[in-house]
Amino acid sequence: MEAMFSAFLALVCALIFTATVPFANFTRGKADNLNAATSLAQKTSESIRGGGYANSSAQRLADDGKVQSSTAVSISGFSFGTAGETALEFTTVDAANVDSPAAVLPNGRGYIKSEQVSADLRRVTVIIAWQEKSVWKSVRLATLIANL
Repeated sequence: MEAMFSAFLALVCALIFTATVPFANFTRGKADNLNAATSLAQKTSESIRGGGYANSSAQRLADDGKVQSSTAVSISGFSFGTAGETALEFTTVDAANVDSPAAVLPNGRGYIKSEQVSADLRRVTVIIAWQEKSVWKSVRLATLIANL
């Protein structure tokens, strides 16, 4: 009787283990994607901030190779963009200190918005987006750069 009870407990433990491991791997993968996106957004933001106010305009970002083009693209068609929102794309740009979103995340995309807030103040927003099971996820990180 004790042997059967021990076998039953071992079977229950094995079933619980096999039922939870795939879910644990899936949630770990989601957390890894979020960490990679947040890190990439922070690196990109710091890279632009380090260049200063003069180098944070759309044309200067393109000239410095931080974005693919100085022409803004619409991101309103994605679930992470608002109506009429445009930004500069850097999905495939791979610099020495900042990785490419396409290389780091599944179907990764990267966008930079540079907006003039006042005469000597610019807001730079970095948007990193990726797909998890056909659902778009995104991270936004904004910073202000002053003309000092």
